[in-house]
Amino acid sequence: MESELEIIKRKMLKEMLLKEGATKREATCPYDANGNSITFHENLAKCKLAIADFWAEWCVPCRLIEPIFESLAEKYRGKAAFLRVNIDENPDLAAEYQVMSIPTLIVFSRGKEFTRFIGYSPQLSRQIENVLERLL
Repeated sequence: MESELEIIKRKMLKEMLLKEGATKREATCPYDANGNSITFHENLAKCKLAIADFWAEWCVPCRLIEPIFESLAEKYRGKAAFLRVNIDENPDLAAEYQVMSIPTLIVFSRGKEFTRFIGYSPQLSRQIENVLERLL
């Protein structure tokens, strides 16, 4: 029969391994608020799932999306990378992904574009969550 000490040790080891796995996921699925072309591509490659927010400071609808994006980043921390790209500072990335209007949110699965959302709508948070849940 297994001793109480062995049971406790096994339970603690399991908890440590779970915590370590969560930490590794968080490290591999980052939140990058100031993406540039180098960090963007690196972060896109780190995680199976990513969502990029293409925005600009002068864009009012972009400001409406920011709290939604932040909330989703918190909810899906470690499960998906969340990347914010200021198009005024990174026009090369906007051109590469053919971003013609902002705000544009692009969902990537395994580094390839899965879908995109252009503009703001009150249902945006739910729409993005539906896509993320389907891909996870």
